[in-house]
Amino acid sequence: MAISKSEARSLAKDATEIGAHVLRGILKADTGGAKIGETDVLEWLSQYTDKEVVLIVSAVGKGFIESEVKICYTCGRDYTGDTCPYCAEARARLRGV
Repeated sequence: MAISKSEARSLAKDATEIGAHVLRGILKADTGGAKIGETDVLEWLSQYTDKEVVLIVSAVGKGFIESEVKICYTCGRDYTGDTCPYCAEARARLRGV
């Protein structure tokens, strides 16, 4: 399945804003090896040979995310973790939880 170039650019922009690494270009087949789980990444990517691709890669894990200081888009405060604790508390209070 292919997506439009504008959708790919938008996805890449969003991924970059949250800290992922993005590569864009024509994929060429080469020898070597890399695996994610039991999937050979190069073999999996070979289906896209000679097509323009956008590759987005990011490490996933709580330790990586929690150490990063973020700014809440709602209240403007700095926080670490997955969600702003001030806004989460306000949501819980307003919902009666």
